[in-house]
Amino acid sequence: MTSRIEETRSALVARTGRSRDIGQRSHEILNMGSAASLEMPHPVFIAASDRARVYDADGNAYIDCQLGFGTHVLGHRHPAVVEALHDAVDRGFQFGIHNPDQERLASLVREAVPGVEGVIFCNSGSEATFYAIRAARAFTGRDVVATFDGAYHGAHDWGMVVVDPDSPVDAPVGIPMSAGVPAAVYASRMLLPYRRRAAFDLIRANADRLALVMIEPVQSSNPRLDEETSAWLRELRDVCREHGVLFLMDEVITGFRIAWGGMAEHLDLAPDLVTHGKALGGGVPIGGVAGRGDVMRLFRGAAGGDPRGIFSGGSFSGNPLSMAAGVALVGTLGAQREQVYPYINAQGDRLAARLNAFAARHDMAFQVLNAGSMFQLYFQREPIGSARDVRYVDRVAERDFYLHLLANGVLVPGTRRSFLSAAHTPTDVDAIADAVEASLLAVRDDGRI
Repeated sequence: MTSRIEETRSALVARTGRSRDIGQRSHEILNMGSAASLEMPHPVFIAASDRARVYDADGNAYIDCQLGFGTHVLGHRHPAVVEALHDAVDRGFQFGIHNPDQERLASLVREAVPGVEGVIFCNSGSEATFYAIRAARAFTGRDVVATFDGAYHGAHDWGMVVVDPDSPVDAPVGIPMSAGVPAAVYASRMLLPYRRRAAFDLIRANADRLALVMIEPVQSSNPRLDEETSAWLRELRDVCREHGVLFLMDEVITGFRIAWGGMAEHLDLAPDLVTHGKALGGGVPIGGVAGRGDVMRLFRGAAGGDPRGIFSGGSFSGNPLSMAAGVALVGTLGAQREQVYPYINAQGDRLAARLNAFAARHDMAFQVLNAGSMFQLYFQREPIGSARDVRYVDRVAERDFYLHLLANGVLVPGTRRSFLSAAHTPTDVDAIADAVEASLLAVRDDGRI
């Protein structure tokens, strides 16, 4: 008897022939890992998008929960962004020299995010965190940067660390996430325990060598908005300030998504530095560092008159396309924030509540965590307080589930970090829930979960 997963895999392969052909042609020359959410003989290539949907190379439509890894808060191809990009292309799309939209977007960031006095633009979230680390070291004269277990802060060397699962919970040890990172980099890194008071003690004990404590205010691996975590974040900021350690909130994902001013607005908490990406550029590549004026002035380099001035820059930093799209998207979000954020956060809460109730009703090892419109699916019963609590009990069940979900018309990213947008209607959200439930039942039919 043919299993449910065999039927689903065969059906997916049959209807994605053009993706198969592209994958076969590009396999040798395109040396990049796939962020696909499934294990098939070939990846699925996305060729087009509109609002809450993407379309693969064969024309198959999927409700999109990837949204450019969280970029599209208003959905794909929002009319204001499309119009701004057309206008920018007509005027010229790469100058190298500054353009007027840089000041407009910087002003919007300053208006939205508490405590921001200065802004610089770059090309990605990874660049943003890299530059922020450099600025913090220059400002403090210290070398060590602390991050938290379960976090991700970019693809540069200082971001390539994960926790050693055998190390103590209150004294985590970092291990390389990638080959090719010099040992000297890890000597200037420190890992802290997420959502634990021991982190405060470690900061106090190492304050004389700590330049920066950097945190995702909502961990993308563990999304939550509970008051206990919020209170812990406020105390973390206070401990850093008491000891002269700069406090950075990495809002590459949460910026302009949780609220217009991101988690800084949600917590009513002004960090020393904040990094942005994704939504800031309206779907066009971008990164940004913002924060206190005395720290941000170091980005003026030697011309700023401070011997601690740092270098930053690039041919495409602050380019006209990213600036125009960013002004359109961030400006639209600001104008519509009283409607957008209550809606997307409520839809995320509704989706999580429905799926958690379904799992409980059917006694399934499955749960959903969400922070407003950010959500993630986990195949376990045990409570999750940090990334260390995530258990990969049945990877086959999880793999099969995502294949069924794709076949049911819903795309989730390979990272499993999922999102809703203002373009997702209540009917779309119901369809996502229907697809998840049907996929879970299909996995159970094959004797799992």
